[in-house]
Amino acid sequence: HKSLSDRLNETDSHKSMSINEAIVSARAREAHHRQSSQSSLTNNGITNNNGEQKQLEKEIEQRALEKAQERMQLELQAMKEQLKRKDEERIQRLVEEQEKMEKEHQRELAFGIWKENAAKERQQEKEHGNNGLRQSKNEDESMHQNSREATTTSNSFSQEPNHYHPILGPQIAKLPYKRIHLTPAATLASLPVYEKQRAYRHDRAAVMAKDKKKTLWMGIPGVISLMEDDDGRLSILDGQHRVGMMALLQEEQRKMKENEKGVISGQRGISNSKSNKSSSSDTHEELAKLDLNNVLVEVFFPRQSQNNDTDSVLSNSQKQAAQDDKAVIFTEINKAEPIKLLDLPGVANKRTRDIIDHAASHFHDAFPAMFSSSQKCRAPHLNLDNLRDALFASEVIQRETIGSGGELVKWITKKNEELKKNVAGLESDGNNKRGVSESALKKARRHD
Repeated sequence: HKSLSDRLNETDSHKSMSINEAIVSARAREAHHRQSSQSSLTNNGITNNNGEQKQLEKEIEQRALEKAQERMQLELQAMKEQLKRKDEERIQRLVEEQEKMEKEHQRELAFGIWKENAAKERQQEKEHGNNGLRQSKNEDESMHQNSREATTTSNSFSQEPNHYHPILGPQIAKLPYKRIHLTPAATLASLPVYEKQRAYRHDRAAVMAKDKKKTLWMGIPGVISLMEDDDGRLSILDGQHRVGMMALLQEEQRKMKENEKGVISGQRGISNSKSNKSSSSDTHEELAKLDLNNVLVEVFFPRQSQNNDTDSVLSNSQKQAAQDDKAVIFTEINKAEPIKLLDLPGVANKRTRDIIDHAASHFHDAFPAMFSSSQKCRAPHLNLDNLRDALFASEVIQRETIGSGGELVKWITKKNEELKKNVAGLESDGNNKRGVSESALKKARRHD
């Protein structure tokens, strides 16, 4: 990060280790371009601009270093927590084994005492003939012994306290494959991002933060997915742009509090002007109430290895297995197909959606071999959702004044016949300008 200011124009300068570092890098590029554009407008202030640029670079480097230190401190703290948890689990196993051995020993002692009592009772029964009385007493003692063992067992299961992670906060649930925590957004912004994630885009997070101000009443929907390595290190698997959005919203919350305390007195004339205050007072009030200290987080962990090696240094095979688990979980989270524009609430009216659904379903039922479940299928195959979305985006219903699903079916059939004639004409001329593959044409003809 010492050379961050020298890499502001590089295409990969946005790829930082954590969201906080990525935000600093993005703002550094913005400041650099703004400073460059200002210096190009005039030739008189070059010396002054150079001084301001150097000061800006120092501030950027300092902020980047601070954010990197925050991330590294969290990583070290996470590793310490993992070691502590493993020690606690090891101690718990030893305690359970010791309790188990103690119970076995008590059972053996109780069985020995029972054998002695039974032998005495048989001897006494022979002598006095009190079979019924002795049998009743023996049953009472057995019942008391079983009751004491059940009480001891129930107490052993109720001693485990709720776990509190020093980084992720309170643990509200633990499943065999993941844990659920309530974590502050500021902590999430300092965690590193999974190295195979797509690049963080600060402009996208800024747009998300702007749009979020319209729906602050619902809080933060969804869950942020993390991965915990065997050594305790944490990384963001899914939700990096939502974390960036929350970091920007939290920064606005902090500025609002500073303005209320009068810390930033020089900016009060802009942020608290009457026109802005009258139009955004409700939004500011909702933003101030937005809880960013309790974000729902799920933490996955690698599959447990079969060997019981307690060495802290992981083998190459263990590291590779952990990376594979990351890739599997990341793929499963992100392979869900995104919702189409047509299906978003408030985008298309019900009449338009019904017309498109009728036509798309008609062709899907009439030519099932030509449709694929994959949204990345190649010609001549079609995906049902892609077809629906393409019909909506083309605005063919409004342009051709189509009033029913049957009319849309007729229009598509007509266009398909025209396309068929065009392709036949190109083939007769021996000039396949459209570059249509022969296999695709053969399959289209076979199912025509």
